[in-house]
Amino acid sequence: MNHTILDLLVELCENEKLLEKEYKTRTQGILNDFAISEMHCIDFIQTTEAPNVTKLAKKMNITKGGISKMIKKLIKKNAIETYSSESNKKEIYYRLTARGMEVFHAHEKIHNDWCLKESAFFDNFTEAELQPAINLLEKYNNHLKSRIKKINKEI
Repeated sequence: MNHTILDLLVELCENEKLLEKEYKTRTQGILNDFAISEMHCIDFIQTTEAPNVTKLAKKMNITKGGISKMIKKLIKKNAIETYSSESNKKEIYYRLTARGMEVFHAHEKIHNDWCLKESAFFDNFTEAELQPAINLLEKYNNHLKSRIKKINKEI
């Protein structure tokens, strides 16, 4: 039984990657150079007031070091730029460049399309039918997070 669940989860991840590739194709190459996490970071930069490393790390639920690495990549890809406020020159904030806005809009379009199609699928189930799956996935996700923390402590 465990192997069946793990096999299905692996297949689910592979299908998500294939779907992501298909959606990227539909954006005339705008998203080709960007990982999903980078697209989400771009989304958070656009939708967060005065986005900085701390706010982005909290919203994305990753470390400040992880955000800093992603920020460097996004700056190198000319998707974002830094700025400081007049009141606090020391604090660094981020905003989208013209290329970043293209990525934001392309990602927003495919995300909305994806949500519509997935909602239509899940609407076929009652909340009572979905709850056991939600419980299982939440517990498994927490298990994986715990393993990741353990591994990070060992390093």
